[in-house]
Amino acid sequence: MDTAYGDFAEFYDRLMEDAPYEQWMTFFEQAMARYDLVPRHIADLGCGTGTIAIPLFEQGYKVTGVDLSEEMLARAQEKVGQYSPRIRFLCQDLRELYLPEPCDVAISFCDTLNYILEEDDLLDVFTRVKQTLRPGGLFVFDMHSSYKLREKLGNNVFYEVEDDVSYLWQSSFDPETNTVEYDVTFFSLVDEEESLYRRFREVHVQRAYEVDVLKSLLVRAGFDTVEVYADFRFDVPEKTSERYFFVAK
Repeated sequence: MDTAYGDFAEFYDRLMEDAPYEQWMTFFEQAMARYDLVPRHIADLGCGTGTIAIPLFEQGYKVTGVDLSEEMLARAQEKVGQYSPRIRFLCQDLRELYLPEPCDVAISFCDTLNYILEEDDLLDVFTRVKQTLRPGGLFVFDMHSSYKLREKLGNNVFYEVEDDVSYLWQSSFDPETNTVEYDVTFFSLVDEEESLYRRFREVHVQRAYEVDVLKSLLVRAGFDTVEVYADFRFDVPEKTSERYFFVAK
């Protein structure tokens, strides 16, 4: 079994082509306007292969991308190409986050923080983020809701078959821990003439938290105000909301 987002990094962008990256970008832009903030330096936490960090850089922002996976960061750096002092990638555990300089906004999209499985660890992440922000800065992030893990992702099977890579994604929900385990098996083409494929497997676990718990942790971490929205809109979350969006100042 490989480390999460190890070999997967090679195929991540292709298998995530349908992810709503434009909606994340739009929510970010609308949040900046709504909260009257014009950032210069943005930290993208859990940046993966840079699919959000790089467009922000191309728009003129200074960007620091942080991720735990060296393989994902290597892909991100490849996509940037030529060195620029306005974008850098750091391999760090978010529980030990440290930026060389403070940022105006920290973002964490694509349910990155659902991978933090303990409240104490999540508090450590929030505290570290708060310490990296300049006064008046914003922390904008999203997380899957319990409804999404339980009703949409848990106890399900997903698959995709392409000529050179296929995957089988089996998920199971644990109501006692409010977690979903994703057991993903990949088959990647090694030799087309011989029809040889390499098989590898990754296991990922995500946990959902209730809104009140998350708000309490953010306040304990030192944030002054916390607003919660849902599903890429500035709407009040409902019982069937699938993705919560937080703006902490």
